[in-house]
Amino acid sequence: MLGIRTDNEKQKLHFLQEFDAPVKNVFAFFSDHNRLSEIYPGFIKRIIDSPNPANCNDVGSTRLIISFPVFFQETVTQYIETKYLEYKITLGSPLKNHIGKMNFIELSPNKTRLDYIIEFEPYIPYTGFIINQINTKVVQDALSTLARKFKQNPNY
Repeated sequence: MLGIRTDNEKQKLHFLQEFDAPVKNVFAFFSDHNRLSEIYPGFIKRIIDSPNPANCNDVGSTRLIISFPVFFQETVTQYIETKYLEYKITLGSPLKNHIGKMNFIELSPNKTRLDYIIEFEPYIPYTGFIINQINTKVVQDALSTLARKFKQNPNY
């Protein structure tokens, strides 16, 4: 993680993580809603398919996330194969104006860097720092877990 910035409760998390795997494999993992529960706590499942018949995880697809005691939905808003994913919370959550931006950078044929930014504002004033700390731990743990899995098997 690169740092935390707070602007009147607006929060920004920035992560850089390298994976010992081809960019197509890393992108495929993060773009598949139903695989995310392999690294994140809670229940995650795609509940709405993209209108694109060739790719159910493309723009417009939505995942349900249940992590007791909260539930929310995230919808893919931008999708550029092997390059970029963007999503927003579209229902539920103690957060507003939440957006996730994932840039996938090929460093070599078997090495990928993920540049991941999450921005949000809390609905409840003065809770941004706490939510930021929780999200930082959850995301960093998930990225580290996936990096270990790809190190063991680049085709994970």
